[in-house]
Amino acid sequence: MEKNRIIMKDRMNYIPILFLIVLISVFFAAGQFNKEKILNNINVKKISSLTQEIQYLKRSVSLYESKEIYLRSIIKSKEEKLDTITKANVTLTGYHPWSNGINSDGYPETTATMTMPIAGRTCAISSELVNRGWLGKKIYIEGIGIFRAEDRMNINLNGLRIDVCMGSLEEALDFGKKKNILAINLD
Repeated sequence: MEKNRIIMKDRMNYIPILFLIVLISVFFAAGQFNKEKILNNINVKKISSLTQEIQYLKRSVSLYESKEIYLRSIIKSKEEKLDTITKANVTLTGYHPWSNGINSDGYPETTATMTMPIAGRTCAISSELVNRGWLGKKIYIEGIGIFRAEDRMNINLNGLRIDVCMGSLEEALDFGKKKNILAINLD
């Protein structure tokens, strides 16, 4: 009996140890489960945050692409407007201010800019070119040279026109009328 008691006593010592082992394994399994659950929650939060950031970046890229398209259209419009302001295909004629005849306004000593007209330098421009801001500017006329737009043509003349100041009435008449000549505002 004594022997049974000793065996029983030894078994009693094992029960708390066994209980501790079971308890530890339960806590370990629960801890591992919680650890995986926590990691999953962290991953879900990271994925959600990254997804939101990607959507924000896509919207930003789309916004910048839209702005780029808008700015390119403005630039193209300004370039076209600049071409309109700086270039023109004109009808070219000659005038002699001192002759009081061909294209002369009766005041041969002064131009619209209050300068004295000089043959080979002065030219008169139509109202349409004046409205583009060409009066008083240097103008390159294809095949002829560089002139200064110091005078205005008669307001009743329509279209894109330039009269080049000539040294004599004969030169002006011989010069004639040339159509579709490129003129460029250099200023």
